[in-house]
Amino acid sequence: MDIAKYIGLFLLKNHYCYIHGLGNLELIKRPAIHDGSALQSASYEVVVTPGGSIDDNLANFIATNEQISISKAANALREYSIQARKDMANGNEVPVPYIGNFVEKDNKVRFVMDANFQFTPAGIPTIRNSKQLEEQNSRLLHKPSYPEPQKADSVNWSMVILVVVLILILGGGAYGVYYYMQANKATSVPAQVAKVAPQPSVKDSMKQSVFADSAGVRRDSAGNVVGPQDTVIMDAYKMVIGEYPTKARAEIRVHNLKVNGFLSDIVPKDSAGFYVYTNIVCKPSDTAHIKDSLANLFGYRSVMIY
Repeated sequence: MDIAKYIGLFLLKNHYCYIHGLGNLELIKRPAIHDGSALQSASYEVVVTPGGSIDDNLANFIATNEQISISKAANALREYSIQARKDMANGNEVPVPYIGNFVEKDNKVRFVMDANFQFTPAGIPTIRNSKQLEEQNSRLLHKPSYPEPQKADSVNWSMVILVVVLILILGGGAYGVYYYMQANKATSVPAQVAKVAPQPSVKDSMKQSVFADSAGVRRDSAGNVVGPQDTVIMDAYKMVIGEYPTKARAEIRVHNLKVNGFLSDIVPKDSAGFYVYTNIVCKPSDTAHIKDSLANLFGYRSVMIY
């Protein structure tokens, strides 16, 4: 495997080549100068510097061209570097074909260019005489051809479709909200609240009979018209709507209920508690319904008749 050949190829292709143990070869362009009598054209010079970026680009380049693994190429490159340092220590030159030689001076690696080395970057033609210049100028320059641009459509249908889809989505969402609100409104039933007796002193077994109004029409206590054979019986009940461990807490509850218009009072539960009740006037058949309504209203599930 000719490592030196690949060093030269990699250098000419990339203008640099890092070799571990030897340094970094660089292909540097020197500007054109005027020596006082003639203009010297720009030239390229190969120099070696001790630094450089450590990478495996050269090993990858060798492995690709030799069709071997990168590790094998890296081992071959390391062996070449070790042998080159030994040869330079013995005073020998290490050649890079057609480019120059590695030498060691003052314990430093140097690179001496070949006297015949010339480098022309790719893409720049070399004109040696006037005939070649005329041939170069007579060549037709390549002009890239591009397809004619298509005429723009007057209507951007993709945007139209997008707007229509967004309108449909927003309309569907608004209809869904409206339908949901109407459904909830239709199914919601207001809680039935028991009527509270307005009179503070109601007998436990008070009964109301039918009475006649000013026009002589027979009505019950709820104002309903009744016949001569109808008699509505309304009883007064003490409905327990809460229980408390101390009398002070029970009195606070009774005060709050009275502020809100409920006729309430306290009765002892036992030696360790007190009931709070409210007066309710209703038909005996409605007591179960009234208990449920009071339980929902006051949050006390053990409503009972005291």
